[in-house]
Amino acid sequence: MVPTTLSPPWSSAQKIVFRFLFIYFILYTFPFPLRVFSFPWDLNFRNLWNPLVIWTGRNILKLEYEITVLPNGSGDTTWNYVQVFFFFAASALGVLVWSLADRKRVHYEKLFFWLTVLVRYYLAVILIQYGFAKIIKTQFPFPFTNRLFQTYGESSPMGLLWTFMGYSTAYNLFTGICEALAGFLLFFRHTKLLGALLCIAVMSNIVMLNFSYDVPVKLYSLHLLWMSFFLVVPEWRRLLNFFIFNRAAPEVFIEPVFRDSRWRLATLVGKTLFIAFVLVTDVVVGLRIQKQMAGFPGNTNIERIYEVDTYVVNKDTIPPLINDTRRWKRLLVNSNDLVSIEYMDNARIGWLYVSDSLHHRVKVISRDSSTVYHFQYEQNGNHFFLKGVLVNDSLKVTMKKGSAGFPLINRGFHWINEYPFNR
Repeated sequence: MVPTTLSPPWSSAQKIVFRFLFIYFILYTFPFPLRVFSFPWDLNFRNLWNPLVIWTGRNILKLEYEITVLPNGSGDTTWNYVQVFFFFAASALGVLVWSLADRKRVHYEKLFFWLTVLVRYYLAVILIQYGFAKIIKTQFPFPFTNRLFQTYGESSPMGLLWTFMGYSTAYNLFTGICEALAGFLLFFRHTKLLGALLCIAVMSNIVMLNFSYDVPVKLYSLHLLWMSFFLVVPEWRRLLNFFIFNRAAPEVFIEPVFRDSRWRLATLVGKTLFIAFVLVTDVVVGLRIQKQMAGFPGNTNIERIYEVDTYVVNKDTIPPLINDTRRWKRLLVNSNDLVSIEYMDNARIGWLYVSDSLHHRVKVISRDSSTVYHFQYEQNGNHFFLKGVLVNDSLKVTMKKGSAGFPLINRGFHWINEYPFNR
């Protein structure tokens, strides 16, 4: 059923390390591969860990605060760290019990084989998912209009990275193809070493970016890098011979998993269907997200910047004085339901807005819903006229579509640069 080549006995240290990794990787990847097939139902299997993680934090680690924040956009929450601690503790306890109950075992070749299959497929699915998120460009969209007006000093380290990545479609394609290719190679035993080496290269860069720019998926990316090394370590002698000692790397005979031709055919069909499902799912999800993001600004709608010409409150025209905290300077449309109002003192505040194009009405709402602008609007070419009320004040705002002339947008690509254009 599995490779049957005789293997020398393992040392006690090898068996202990394997037992630990076997338990830990099973716990960490659970409920893979069930999670792959949760599409399109989007089941949240993470909730299965909530009772154990919260209990561990309260009773074992004696945390000074209750775990109330569950995994969200951040993968480095207290919940995540306590879960990793629980996995380590459970694995260590499992090693102790397993070692006492199975002291006479010579080696774990069969279990090792199936564990590598699990890790290979888990890494492959994740890498292809993130690869397509870059190829379709949903992970790093082009910088929003509000981001373009933000200074470097105002941005967070993670925001700076997202701006850097989001600007270049070409670099997204390059990194996405590298990730997806590494994942695809891991599906096959003949190319698993090449896929794991490429995965180490890709994940090392991702881990460094996450730590250097404070991206809250440090734990997750470290685990993916750890798994990549796990796949490579058994080949360390061959790699040293080839890359360092200039010696011939001995051939590794890859035996068929199943000797019965019917089982081999069934395995081939199952693997093909699984890979096809993963690829189609990632493309479908990516295109769906891309459609949802269709209203987000990019090169084609950078003109969604509205410069305020006149601002009238209760029939009094407010001059554009620097440091005025009430007068609008410009309106920035960030998406189909988000805008930012920039005031004369350069402060920017995000607002929700609802547009009724049929009746030419716009409602602009503060994040806490405490302030609401009700406007009627008219359009004449590139000019927009807003007329509305805020509490007891009547407002009239005249704006025109503008473009800030960002070098980031207008510079483009040049084969020849007589002088560096570094601004």
